Amino acid sequence: MLDDLMGGRVAVRVHEGRWTRRDGRVTWKTKAEGNTRRMQVVTIQSRQWTKLPAHVQQSLFGRAEHTHMWPAGPDSVDDLPPRNIRISSVEDQLLALANERKRITLVPERFDPAAAHDEVVGQHVLAICDGSRSHTREHFIERFGAADSSQYSIDGRQVQDVVLGLRVTSDLPDPMAVLLTVAQNRFLLNSLRGEGFLNMRLTDAETAEAIGIDPVRQVFTACIQASPCMMERGENGFTCATHDTYFLPALLRNSPLWGRVEEGLRMFGIAEENLTAVTCFRLDMVARPRFSAQLFAPTATTPGTFGFLLGDAANAIHFWPGRGLNSGLASALSLARSLAGWRGRPLRDADFVRHEAIMGMLQYRHKSRAWRQMVTTDETGALEPIKDRIAQGIAGAAAGDVDREDALSTLVERMRRIRSRLEPRLDGLPDDATLRAHLEQLTTETLHTLVVSEPWDSATVGGDEVDVDWLLPAPEAAAAVPVLAAA
Repeated sequence: MLDDLMGGRVAVRVHEGRWTRRDGRVTWKTKAEGNTRRMQVVTIQSRQWTKLPAHVQQSLFGRAEHTHMWPAGPDSVDDLPPRNIRISSVEDQLLALANERKRITLVPERFDPAAAHDEVVGQHVLAICDGSRSHTREHFIERFGAADSSQYSIDGRQVQDVVLGLRVTSDLPDPMAVLLTVAQNRFLLNSLRGEGFLNMRLTDAETAEAIGIDPVRQVFTACIQASPCMMERGENGFTCATHDTYFLPALLRNSPLWGRVEEGLRMFGIAEENLTAVTCFRLDMVARPRFSAQLFAPTATTPGTFGFLLGDAANAIHFWPGRGLNSGLASALSLARSLAGWRGRPLRDADFVRHEAIMGMLQYRHKSRAWRQMVTTDETGALEPIKDRIAQGIAGAAAGDVDREDALSTLVERMRRIRSRLEPRLDGLPDDATLRAHLEQLTTETLHTLVVSEPWDSATVGGDEVDVDWLLPAPEAAAAVPVLAAA
């Protein structure tokens, strides 16, 4: 975007440790080179993808490598629905475009802020976008300020979800998968023509069970949770090639967790052999006090360097509502537009007032939505993690305090109401008889757990969505702005 908006007035240098140089081009490292590509399917809202340069849109979506799984909503513009695409496809296409740009230099190595000090002080801008555990952000933490987890805590304890990611191929039509997903908070399927990840929210007891085992040393390991590693299906189970461990629940015939995994597969029309890998995601959130800061003041020989937190380094968001990549795209667009009118003078805090405001709005809007997908309220209005509600449902079923027919009827009625809202925006939704027949395959425990997990809180999280255009309209003929001598 900077290259498009600024032309010859910009030179961009990008560091990435997961790249390598091959045949004169920079490309992604392979698994043999220590890089496991991210195959998750993400949803890009039309509010974001329509603002990308036309050639970027064509590169991302011109080869039918996307689908329209989800209906249009408040984040859809010009009646264009969200688009599902693999993260790896986004990475591949953007890297291919960057390889062609003369003003973009690709550096296939990890950025070290301490070692790069002399280079950074000679630059105008450092864009920090190296993920939620950003080493660069922490190096400059005194400039950006410490994060605050108290807003996403209950009784002083930060709420954290652990989600089991199951790489699958589903045989269900997308409309059926959407209806099943939004009717509860235990499972989430996001896919591309049925291929993607079925995500399962775990209770604390299930998280303790989701471990690996080293059969040689006969010890338990937490590699699937700590890295987290991807455990691929092999002849003898799901194996982590890095640590030579196996996913223990899949090996135990009476594993409560694995039995519930199998229920999730059944719910979403996934044959057992079409579960090909298992991993874990740990998800929590913090509030950041600022996203823009002057890292180094100007001197007689240096211009003064501003740093900017973008993407997950700025706003790591619980992925259940599907806004993480959208927030990252919006933050990059906002910064690019803020810099587009640069005329060669030293940068000032005032130059980024609108960008900082947009970043604050993105944090407020997307994290407020995500928080409501992590917690619910009890009968007194007190906050309660959804994972605890799921645990209560499991315990209630084990105690025999569940009426199967009541749970089944409750789910069908809930899906009927959701279907009535979605029908104007999504064709092919199943009727009541189809829903009931499908849900009857599930155990009483699963039905009850789905009921108590509650549906997506779509009414409360609806409303206005943040639009970069509010404060930073698209520049016109930005490349023609002359460069003036520094004052």
